[in-house]
Amino acid sequence: MLHSLFDNIPEEVRKRVEYLRDEIRKYDYAYYVEASPLISDREYDRLFAELQELENQYPSLITPDSPTQRVSGEPLKEFKTITHRIPMLSLANTYSRAEVEDFHRRVTEMLNSTDVEYVTELKYDGVAVSLIYKNRLLEVGATRGDGFAGDDITQNIKTIKSLPLRVQRVTINGQVLEDFEVRGEVYMYERDFLEINHQRGLIGEKPFANPRNTTAGTLKLLDSKEVAKRPLKIVCYYLHSDRIQLKSHYDNLNYLAEMGFPVSQHTKLCKSINEVFEYIDYWKNHRYKLPFQIDGIVIKVNSLAQQRILGTIARSPRWAIAYKYEAETAKTVIKDIVLQVGRTGAVTPVAELEPVFLAGSTISRATLHNADFIKEKDIRIGDTVFVQKGGDVIPKIISVIFEERKDDSLPFIFPEYCPCDYKSKLKKLEGEAIYYCEHPECPWQIRRRIEHFASRNAMNIEGLGKKVVDQLVTNGLLKNVADIYDLHKYRIELTKLERWAEKSADNLLEAIEKSKEQPFHRVLYALGIRYIGESTAKILARHFNSIDDLMSANKEKLILIYEIGEKMAESIISFFADEKVKEIIGRLKIAGLKLSKDTHELQDKAGILSGKTFVLTGELKSYTRKAAQDLIESLGGRVSSLVSKNTDFVVAGENPGSKYIKAKELSIKILNEEEFLELIKSKLFNRI
Repeated sequence: MLHSLFDNIPEEVRKRVEYLRDEIRKYDYAYYVEASPLISDREYDRLFAELQELENQYPSLITPDSPTQRVSGEPLKEFKTITHRIPMLSLANTYSRAEVEDFHRRVTEMLNSTDVEYVTELKYDGVAVSLIYKNRLLEVGATRGDGFAGDDITQNIKTIKSLPLRVQRVTINGQVLEDFEVRGEVYMYERDFLEINHQRGLIGEKPFANPRNTTAGTLKLLDSKEVAKRPLKIVCYYLHSDRIQLKSHYDNLNYLAEMGFPVSQHTKLCKSINEVFEYIDYWKNHRYKLPFQIDGIVIKVNSLAQQRILGTIARSPRWAIAYKYEAETAKTVIKDIVLQVGRTGAVTPVAELEPVFLAGSTISRATLHNADFIKEKDIRIGDTVFVQKGGDVIPKIISVIFEERKDDSLPFIFPEYCPCDYKSKLKKLEGEAIYYCEHPECPWQIRRRIEHFASRNAMNIEGLGKKVVDQLVTNGLLKNVADIYDLHKYRIELTKLERWAEKSADNLLEAIEKSKEQPFHRVLYALGIRYIGESTAKILARHFNSIDDLMSANKEKLILIYEIGEKMAESIISFFADEKVKEIIGRLKIAGLKLSKDTHELQDKAGILSGKTFVLTGELKSYTRKAAQDLIESLGGRVSSLVSKNTDFVVAGENPGSKYIKAKELSIKILNEEEFLELIKSKLFNRI
């Protein structure tokens, strides 16, 4: 560690850091852009951790384009305004084929030529952004805003792992493309959006309306750490350079791909307007097979010289137009309203519909969110309704056709009891819209808990999916998550189940055994504590050496942890107070799961700054904020974003903010940068 502060950096370290960065960039591109992973998650994490460790030891090696720098250290107070040098124009929209033909006629007349090529692209339903690169490094990311100026969201845009922070070298007409602007659309896969809403439902929060709104809201979060938790993606479709003469839009898309930008694989170069219509017709029927949403097709003149001749009118280019598809609706009847019970006991009402074909699939169910939603829209069993699956991924009831309501129709009364065999009374928590079933042996909760426990981001037990869990619970082989690790005792019973054989039974048992390698924080997340997601589980695992330490923690101790609020603390205490939970954890210990930190993690925690809490404010000369935080944490200390009576030191750089004033008010020790380095130096030498 002394090398990192006072000695020159060995050449082999520099080379290793560059090698690791190049490898990680390569693997990021393969995973996030090409969707073709080259290595396992475990091997990737090992490389990333090695890079982080080297940068912690040698902070001067940290560069803005390092893969470790995608998340900034501290939330912004507000977004700066960025003026677009070239306005981000809106596209003229149409739902009419005749207007597309008129567009083609105007283009050929203004050019006085029928020799026109068009590029047709999917119109991603996302958020437009501008990206400025200098010397092949990402310098600024901005929202479209009003077209002339937008918000500086550089820190947030960096969290998108498919976006290169440094681009590959591309030569055009003998010149290296170094300074340029790229534009693209930030969006989200439907399955990721559904998972976000699922997690929000578990904690009683209102679901988001659609992927686009969720994406837009995410990009406007002031804390890039929160943005990084959302699975945002980007597709790039525009390239501009002041220094190099670019010739065609289609060539530009290929240049973007060569530089490492994610571009659409569904773009087509059309030689005629008839080919454009073929493209429109094809995607009208196939758009629902895409994993993301589109709301139409963009048609652009390919030649950049022709684009300049055509110019713009008002705030739209004459050389492009968007053909939009109508949102589809269907009329159907609500046959019944049933309740679904999640792993935390959250109860969600669902409308059972007369099957109707809509937006590429047959719809037979639609979520009703909660009792308040049903009451607000006065939705009843037997009602004729309109359902839609347009901008929203989940089929939703948009309106009741009241004139077709039957005379004997009755308002829907939300059930008082859970639909499970135990018929336990449902409970609505104060301040929440969701009802809960709190019976510990509710079979629906058991199914969902086991599914969650075995899921990829938890224990990752391959082969233990929804259908298998249902089968094993139904046959009495699983009654809780601890039973998973006793299944090896029932191998013969497994092989006798429908659609099972010796091979499938052995594969499942092997996957279960392999899951015992999952680290402590994964096990914590897998337990399914209400309000405790993946990131919170990691925070808890950093602060507690073992599950026993966590189980014995009181509310006061828990809420002192940054990002753990009262609601979370109460949920943790309530969870571990359950005698059945204690019994399950005891069985998981016997099974050999990692319910405590590894030895090397315990040694790290006992570092030279162990037990000390730091707050950073102002600009440091020797370190970026992230590098200083990583250095403190690598030595066993903790970095908080809030100054409180529990803060040990405030490290103040140039232009310190309100935290400096707060520290003075609380008489907390304030260190300037030199004193901070001297503190670490003295600690190191005392240790030696």
